[in-house]
Amino acid sequence: MATQSQRAVLQSDAWRLTAALDAKLAELRERGFEIQWIESSRADLTRMLIEAGDAAIRLDPDPGLDRAWYGETEIRHTSSRDQTWVFVRGEVAAGEVSAHVVAPPEVAAETEAP
Repeated sequence: MATQSQRAVLQSDAWRLTAALDAKLAELRERGFEIQWIESSRADLTRMLIEAGDAAIRLDPDPGLDRAWYGETEIRHTSSRDQTWVFVRGEVAAGEVSAHVVAPPEVAAETEAP
């Protein structure tokens, strides 16, 4: 759960991660790419929960699976990179996976795919 100071910072921020992620997912699907999964840093996962509430990220209903979902897409925690990344098939050579960053415009312009 977010602290009061975390909520205050996010409420004053005009850019919303959940809105940007929803837009990126829609854009990638419109371009014909197959969404594979999403990876998010701990800070971004926290931000999603603050912005959209507990329903933003759902745990898999099967207790035997250690998975979480953002809408219909699997979402994973990553400690190896910052921001949120959407992994897709269909953009590069057959069978290869590529990634798209979801970050504020000033950060996204500086970030390259992993």
